[in-house]
Amino acid sequence: MPSPRIRTFALVVLPVMSMAFARAAGAQNAAGQQQLDEISARGRALAGYQHAAWTASMQLLATNPDPWQVQRYVAYHADSGWVVAFGRLNTQRDTFYVSHIGIPAAVNGQRIDSRFEFRTFAAPGPDTDFLVRAARAMDVATMALGVTARAYTAAAIPNEKGEWLVYLTPSADAANAWPLGDDVRYRVSEDGRRILETHRMHVGMMEASRGDSDDTRLVAKGGKALRELPEDSDVFHVLMNRPSAAEVVVTRHHQFRIDVDGSIRLVQGKETVVGAAR
Repeated sequence: MPSPRIRTFALVVLPVMSMAFARAAGAQNAAGQQQLDEISARGRALAGYQHAAWTASMQLLATNPDPWQVQRYVAYHADSGWVVAFGRLNTQRDTFYVSHIGIPAAVNGQRIDSRFEFRTFAAPGPDTDFLVRAARAMDVATMALGVTARAYTAAAIPNEKGEWLVYLTPSADAANAWPLGDDVRYRVSEDGRRILETHRMHVGMMEASRGDSDDTRLVAKGGKALRELPEDSDVFHVLMNRPSAAEVVVTRHHQFRIDVDGSIRLVQGKETVVGAAR
């Protein structure tokens, strides 16, 4: 959690993932639907993180901040919504110096995620706990991915054990245009120094093709099926893209519908889909 000075503006970090998992545990058909609900919860958290980071970054950059003080960001969920801390990591990688904090703006007594209010520190505030661990986790995941032909965006979200789920996804080419594919989720130790698990979500870039229905069917272009479930980034893709549209994820034997709220349901059992892959 951010240091006391930073927390004055950041409010209270909430266990987003664990609350969603608790709600999912009571769902009917727990053996299958609970797993789908957990994927939905992670995908929603990833979308919330990236939406806040993208929106706050664009608004802060429009004010021409000192680039030395604004080298990177870490987003986290608080009781005011997704908050974004901007700053820099020192060379020893043990302190994150916060220069700006973006908080969802209050409009008519409610917080909105389309506009941010910024708190600026004349002397950047040091954080040696939550923010620095998140930044380190993103660094170790980025180094593991290695050099890529295109830019990637990182997000570090704590899980119910206090470890980090670090997502590396292809950066948006334009507002609300997020490519889907060649993305990875790393599980990183609580201190942000060690990778505990690598989970490649998609191999090959994905393209969305509009069919006769209102759904978008996702099929791989040059990829292959990795597993028989949707991925966190499938949910992220549905929630981030505009205009909103449900999508059908096709695996080797199943089809899953992801609705515009990020919920997932199995829409067809075993079948043979010629040429469809993930």
